[in-house]
Amino acid sequence: MPGRILLLDPQVTNRLMLKSQLTRDFFDVALASDGIELAQSLRFAPPDLVMLSYAAEQRADFENISRLTQSQATAHIPVILLHDSADTAVWDAAHDCLADDVMAYTTQRWLMAARINMLIRGKEKLDALIARQSTITQMGFAEPSIFYPPPFARKVVLDLSCALSIFTTSFQAQVAALLNRDFPLLSLIRTEQERMDHPPADISLVDETSLGRTAAFQTICDLRKRNPDRETPILYACDTGCPNAARSLELGAQEFISATSGPARFATALRRMIWQKQMSYRTERAVANHLKSALTDPLTGLYNRRYGLQYLDQQLARPQASVTAMILDLDRFKNVNDSYGHLTGDHVLKEAAKRLLRNIRSADLLCRYGGEEFLIILKDTPLATLQEIADRLRRAICHTPFLDESGNRIAVSASIGVSTSAGLGSDQAMEVLGFADRALYRAKDSGRNRVIFGDKAA
Repeated sequence: MPGRILLLDPQVTNRLMLKSQLTRDFFDVALASDGIELAQSLRFAPPDLVMLSYAAEQRADFENISRLTQSQATAHIPVILLHDSADTAVWDAAHDCLADDVMAYTTQRWLMAARINMLIRGKEKLDALIARQSTITQMGFAEPSIFYPPPFARKVVLDLSCALSIFTTSFQAQVAALLNRDFPLLSLIRTEQERMDHPPADISLVDETSLGRTAAFQTICDLRKRNPDRETPILYACDTGCPNAARSLELGAQEFISATSGPARFATALRRMIWQKQMSYRTERAVANHLKSALTDPLTGLYNRRYGLQYLDQQLARPQASVTAMILDLDRFKNVNDSYGHLTGDHVLKEAAKRLLRNIRSADLLCRYGGEEFLIILKDTPLATLQEIADRLRRAICHTPFLDESGNRIAVSASIGVSTSAGLGSDQAMEVLGFADRALYRAKDSGRNRVIFGDKAA
């Protein structure tokens, strides 16, 4: 589901025009004409993204956007300022008031939809982090925490070595000055040799003009391969009017931006990506410091059954929740232990966990359910996408043989049972899992190495 947008604009013609356009792109759009209606909508139905009229915000001294960005409840909701002029001061004001993007009313429809989808995907990742932090707190393993703290003091490294046509010495200085307000320990990688000699940067910028399209796409792939277990967000700079922008996202870039953008626009995009990366880092640290022994599986490093059940309960408790549980079982795994030994069996389990992690979305949760079984929990996912994800997970296990320490090839397959349930409530986790478990047994009885959906979809 594309997401819910809350649009504030005092001009009724602007509101109706944008609602018509966004609705055609399957967004759910709510309208507000002033700050009072905005506050009411935020209180009763929090959106996935807020769009505000820049002219109206300017007259109100940016009161509405300040209310959004300074509140614990709404700070992670992306904000777009809408404007009707080419005034470059708009971006300077947007950066100062912590807006996430600026768009003209006349922005091409596909480009506006793409930018909105990117921002909403970023929010979904943060929602998942917040939900996991909340689960930790509810289970009593950590104190409640503020999820939008002042910027961290830890060092932030930006890799600009693949964008030197844009990031001249003067341009670098302007962007760094804007980012230093929030991230005082900012370090820049300026050459390819520096990039090769240092650990992966926090953010990498790849510019199509500097490298050429083919080399730029190859660089995205190389950066992703260099650090596959820890995501390094990539910002792709290009002509946003051509198909290369969308192609960059398919290859692994997190966002794209116009190569002709000014320093304030680059700084705003980079600041948002840095903040999201640091939220991810913070949650990882919380798990490592408070929960490793209690809520993670010591062999695979995944969350364990106890955490998975609590997380599933929490997701089912959401209003109008649609939650999917997949139970994946490695077929005939006892034969692996009997033939190759338990140490090899443990190696297969660890490698299987890595393969599964690489083939789920960042907003999904993977747990070790027990023995050779894994639990995957997904939110608000269409049926066609569920089938695609389940098939991808099955192929990740069976298409490439596992290797033991002697190099022997071990063929392993997986069966998956799937159950999707909506609105059952927080006490129905076992019902959802029951349908997934029965579907798994049908997959086993049908010959294994297949995906079966449960009979019930509430």
